[in-house]
Formats: sequence, C-alpha cells, structure tokens
Amino acid sequence: MVKKVIAPKQEKYDVIYEKILFNKITTAFSWRERPKDMWKLSFEYSKIIMPDDEIALKQFLGKNWQDITLDIYMNYVEALYAFTPSAHAYYLPGLLITSAKALDIAIAEAEAIVRAEAEAEAKAKAIDIVLARTRAKARAKARAIEEQKAGIKEFINRIVFWIMDFEEILSESYNFDRWATLTVDEYLAIKAWLIWVTREDTYQDDEDIYQNDESTCQNDVMNALISLDKLIDLAKQREK
Repeated sequence: MVKKVIAPKQEKYDVIYEKILFNKITTAFSWRERPKDMWKLSFEYSKIIMPDDEIALKQFLGKNWQDITLDIYMNYVEALYAFTPSAHAYYLPGLLITSAKALDIAIAEAEAIVRAEAEAEAKAKAIDIVLARTRAKARAKARAIEEQKAGIKEFINRIVFWIMDFEEILSESYNFDRWATLTVDEYLAIKAWLIWVTREDTYQDDEDIYQNDESTCQNDVMNALISLDKLIDLAKQREK
C-alpha cells in the first residue's frame, strides 16, 4: 500500500474539526444524568448479572463519562451490554470521543513515521547500514501503531454493527431501548462521529479493510448512516 502523507494544512483542519466534533457530542448529551448507583447503572434493567459484568460495571460506577478512558471501554466492554438504556446513553459520548481521539493520534503517529523515514532516507543514502537500521526501527514502530489502529477500528466496528440494521433496532426491545430513544441532536452527533472516524484517509484505504470479514466494510458504514437518518426522522416526530 502506498503511504499517504497528510499535508500540514490538512492536519490543522483536522485538529479544528475534531474540536468542533467533540463539542458537538458533548453538547448533545449534556442533559444526560450520571447513574447514581449500581441499580441505575444496570440492576434495574438486567435480570442476571454475571461476575465479569459486575467487575466491568464497577469501572464506571460513580464516574463521569469524561473520566472514562478508551482502555476502560475496550477492556470492560461487558459493561456496555449490561448498562441500563439511560446509563448507555450517558456513557456513549465518552466512547465516541475517546475512540475518535485515539484513532486520530494513531493516524498522526503513523504519518510522522512516514515523514521521518523519508527524511532519514534522504540523509543516509550514502550509508547503507545506517539506512537499514533506520528503516527497521521505523517499520517496527509502524507495525505497533497499525496493531493499535486495528484494535481501535475493531471497537468502532461494534458501534457500526449495533446501528446498521434499522429494522432490527425497531424489532428487538434491547436494541430499541438503546438506539431508538435518543434525541435528534444526539443522533446528529453520532452521525458526525461516524463520518469522521470512517473518512477515507483514516479508515477505508487500508489494504485489509475489505479482506477481513471482521472489519467494517463500506457497505456497513453506509447502512449505519442510512439507519441513523431513519432514527433521526423518528426522533423528529417524537420531538414535535
């Protein structure tokens, strides 16, 4: 795959847009109240709480969504399934923001490696052994970043999977309670997030994105966007 280097002007735009996006998400969900206890967090909704679920839920108990890191979301994903619908909605903005931020950081680091490798190659043309070492270090770091990106993308795929089937959201009470009862502004924030994290330069141009069955392909993203538009229409009717 040919590595693309993002121009400085584009990087500056990305930083500005990211701030706008995060503000949009924060504002849309600002009216949501943090669950006060384990009952509001999960117990009033879930009939059976498994030990692993309870351990996961305790990572969120008493914490504002702004205090939850992406590592917590990813390592204790069981909590997302055990949340009450209101708890799910409260912690959703943190999930959106941390995943987008982590992916953007990984993208920036990958771009920095490409630039550094190009600069080192230009300086070390006459010294093959130095060039070889430089390339080896850069490629090792690049592989580590690609693995990190893959983990973040896999987590993003979960959200896309949850929202890409509009009919399933309406027909299954579990999905309906989580995804069919948000506000117009919340849906618009989720849609803006989805467009951002799956934009061409950062998501869809990886070589394996269409080859790995577990990866989100372009059709899944489009279905999720269509589903969100339908959910927005329903929310508009409710909010009239």
